[in-house]
Amino acid sequence: MSENRLVGRRVLVLGASAGIGLVVGRHLCAEGAHVAFASRRKDACEDVARQANGTAIGLACDVTEESQCEEVVERTVAGLGGLDDVVFSTGAISLVALDTADAEWWRRTFETNVMGAALVTRYALPHLERSAGSMIYLSSVASIGAAWPGLGVYTATKAALNRMVETWRVEHPDVGFTRIFVGPTADAGTGTNFDMSAFEHMTRWAAMGVASGAMDTPMAVAEAVELVLRSDSWIADVTVAPKDPPLPWPGVDAGGVAAV
Repeated sequence: MSENRLVGRRVLVLGASAGIGLVVGRHLCAEGAHVAFASRRKDACEDVARQANGTAIGLACDVTEESQCEEVVERTVAGLGGLDDVVFSTGAISLVALDTADAEWWRRTFETNVMGAALVTRYALPHLERSAGSMIYLSSVASIGAAWPGLGVYTATKAALNRMVETWRVEHPDVGFTRIFVGPTADAGTGTNFDMSAFEHMTRWAAMGVASGAMDTPMAVAEAVELVLRSDSWIADVTVAPKDPPLPWPGVDAGGVAAV
């Protein structure tokens, strides 16, 4: 683990105008990285960059638009003098029962969580290969193990993201592809789309042992990102889970039996 590895690293953080992405960007900047804060809200990202404790720029990017995914990489390279790492924190959380979810629910969630991640990776890849850098994606503990009723659209997209990351790894072994599995997080800042059809299903979560009411913090996720970027080795997966009250590890039910 290198204490100085972060200093001067040029990092693009997507979804960085609020919540987890904002905290990740600020934390990396304070640790010496040069950070491009990017989201659909360019003005907010520019404000954040001006207030950051270090070298930073603010950029616009709607990850559902391919041209903007390409452009945000180009502008990061121009503004920071290159690109070493990317953190894909952008996410759409869809709380809706499967029998209520129409095509628009699926389209909006997939385009943000899967297609956006794929397109940003595509355009960042040549730069990450040159720097032996890392592409970090925020996934969800709900995407593995027991199913969370009311969250099926969202978890389906995160499961697709998980598999896509595994494929990136085997196609491009000279880049670090990391999944950070995140539990329910206070002030996450991601876009949440809620339909009342999900409510009756969500009330079952505690009894099923998938959620206890404990929350992660954005800083805990930022520290996980820092761990990955400081390491001299590839780190494939990291899970961030609240300590109090404890939750079963992903893939294990409340009785300690591995979920299938």
